[in-house]
Amino acid sequence: MNNGGSPAESDTWKELLRGLVRLELKRGCNDDAAVGGFARLALATVEDSCTRTQLAGEHGVSNEMRSLLVDYQFLLKAARAERCQALLALLDNSTPPIPASRRHASSRPADEAPVPKLASDGVKALLQLLEEPVSTLWGVGPRLQEIMGKLGVASIADLLQHAPKGYLDLRRPVELSRDSLGQMVLMKARLVAVVEIRRKVLLVKATARDPRGRLLHLVWFNNRFVKSRLQAGHDYDFYGRLENSFEGAQLTQPAFEESGTPAAQLHMNRIVPLYHLTSGLSQKVLRAHVWRTTARIPAGTAEYLPRNVASHFRLPDLAWSYRSLHFPADEHEAETARSRFAFDSLFLFELRVLMHRRAEQDVPGTPFDLPMGTVERYIGVLPFVPTASQAAAMRDIERDVRKPRQMHRLLHGDVGSGKTAVAGYAAYAAKVAGYQSAVLSPTEILAEQTGRVLQVLLAPLGVRVATLTGGMAKSLRRNILSAVATGQVDCLVGTHAILEEGVAFERLGLTVVDEQHRFGVAQRVALGTKGKQPHSLVMSATPIPRTLALTIYGDLDISELPEKPPGRLPIQTHLLTAAERDSAYAMVREQIAQGRQAFIVVPAIDPASEEGSGTASVDETMRELAQGSLKGLRLASLHGRMKSSDKESTMNAFRSGDLDALIATTVVEVGVDVSNASVMVIEDAERFGLATLHQLRGRVGRGSSASHCILIQGIATAEGTERLQVLVDSDDGFQIAEEDLKLRGPGDILGTVQHGFDVPVFGSTALLTYRDLSALPEIRKAASELLEHDPELGAPQHADLSRMLCLRYPSSRTGLEDS
Repeated sequence: MNNGGSPAESDTWKELLRGLVRLELKRGCNDDAAVGGFARLALATVEDSCTRTQLAGEHGVSNEMRSLLVDYQFLLKAARAERCQALLALLDNSTPPIPASRRHASSRPADEAPVPKLASDGVKALLQLLEEPVSTLWGVGPRLQEIMGKLGVASIADLLQHAPKGYLDLRRPVELSRDSLGQMVLMKARLVAVVEIRRKVLLVKATARDPRGRLLHLVWFNNRFVKSRLQAGHDYDFYGRLENSFEGAQLTQPAFEESGTPAAQLHMNRIVPLYHLTSGLSQKVLRAHVWRTTARIPAGTAEYLPRNVASHFRLPDLAWSYRSLHFPADEHEAETARSRFAFDSLFLFELRVLMHRRAEQDVPGTPFDLPMGTVERYIGVLPFVPTASQAAAMRDIERDVRKPRQMHRLLHGDVGSGKTAVAGYAAYAAKVAGYQSAVLSPTEILAEQTGRVLQVLLAPLGVRVATLTGGMAKSLRRNILSAVATGQVDCLVGTHAILEEGVAFERLGLTVVDEQHRFGVAQRVALGTKGKQPHSLVMSATPIPRTLALTIYGDLDISELPEKPPGRLPIQTHLLTAAERDSAYAMVREQIAQGRQAFIVVPAIDPASEEGSGTASVDETMRELAQGSLKGLRLASLHGRMKSSDKESTMNAFRSGDLDALIATTVVEVGVDVSNASVMVIEDAERFGLATLHQLRGRVGRGSSASHCILIQGIATAEGTERLQVLVDSDDGFQIAEEDLKLRGPGDILGTVQHGFDVPVFGSTALLTYRDLSALPEIRKAASELLEHDPELGAPQHADLSRMLCLRYPSSRTGLEDS
């Protein structure tokens, strides 16, 4: 039994299409073999055969034809000729040669992703395509190149790696019904009439009838191009929200394409990819360029990974994965392709990190000649008893600096875990060995504070500490520079000012970078050039899940500080809605009445700023509190636009107790240490990441009294409440980071961690999900085993892998300077 067509009817449509294809070839493949376009009429013929005359066994043939015709109008003539020849082959015997420009891999069961076979020339051609600049694409001129560059898209590889942020399933149009009201729907209808009404706003109104004859109303606002694209009597695919207007069923501002056209096949009637965009670029334009790019992927299989790696992890074929990531046949295909590229991102990064680590182990350094008991002497003068992890980190540093190679160590600790005291030991060790040290801080406030803390810790040991910032007086700056150059300063703490050409050390042997992710690679390298292969210590309080720490910082030796100094009471965290704000400031008044101080943090500086739209700002909050809840108290504001001298005087007044409350932006996020501050209020807390909120919370709870952190949700949602509840339930930064990872996925978190890297750590982090990270230990092991046998990836069988690694990380084969 067939699906409703006889063999004679089947032959008729084939003969019509065969004649149309031959005419298109004869006319030079200009897409003009029919009025309205060859591809449009050919597609309509195929679609008509599917609904009326097609035999059951010919569904696959029609699917093949659709894939050959759907993007025909976007192709160059040579590619169009290939498509026409493939169509003729299908029409003759249903076994066509697959053209190089074909879009989609052959169909297969949803649970059976293609596994790569033996390596072939296909991967060479694919790599050559990936290496091309995006300007080689038809329609990508200098202006569009510049716009794409804002998305990090400079090459074909970048474009294909720009993963969809999501998909729209537009495979099934719906019928007009009450059940569809309020939903985003795809509807097919024939346009009856369209009118343009010019009043205060340009209004385009149209009416159409669905296949059952029911009337559908359509309306667009301020779109002067709509009417010219619509023609009464033609069939269209509309996508928009179905609403009930006073005239009847209506779609407002719907997207649309004329039914049966290649554009309708690309932007409708399929699983449609949605991308992150930037100003000047639309979904349609970017989608069309990705479509044309996937059409250029060579036919057949392509794989750059060693065969044992690809088979062990059961990875689908690379060429298939590129096509299916962007234009999947179903959800399973999309997920299979995404997981393939998630693996690639992790595996390539592991290779990069391990190669960098091997290269660093070969870099000579100046060993510090330290007498026995150096750690004990330092600990003996500390005004507190260090934690076990602090003492262990000091011994890690001592072992490193004694060796004739550069130390590259990360000191990774939670907020308030005492990293500065450990850095103080490193500076003391440098002094004992006859060297100077430099400590680079991200802000002037933190530099001033670190300088004060190190002065207290190191002065009893004879270590001379100075602080250099960009805002200090010229005369003081000259004196400090002279003292540093002649060796009269042992430890220089400062901001980017340390990196300037005029700053010269007599004998720099150690560099310390605080909150290292806030600095770019060039800045860290510039600091290292101030000495001769100085040892390097980097510090971070950004809570990173242990799942990721060894991967992100895999090129560094890591010392963790999971404990907090004894005697600190846990901070009580409260989550309030905007309606409960008054109770938050009642607590602030209560704490201030007891002699304590408060931080009030808001997202924006002023309401007029871009980030200030619809959110709490310093200026507005300061005015409201001074006239309302905190009237009569000593208030001051602090933010990044203030002059250095003003920021310093404000912080000094707060530290000395001359101010009751400080209304600030996240400029106080890192390192600000005021032991008398006992309450932290964070307005519009939902606008901050958990890592930032945890850092802000760490500004209180540094004294002996109980402290409070109050999170106020400006806009309360179920998702936002769940996320903020993590902070209420835990004060362990590593646990919070793990929960944040589960809730937000690795992309958002790594976006913060990666700040300062010249290249993305994991390529497109949109590809990664929490469950991908479970394979990290096994992926790292596979990368390590590969490099054990071929440290430089110079073996012929690894040529394609090396080429892909260089494509992702251009300096991978030349010392990996970018790390």
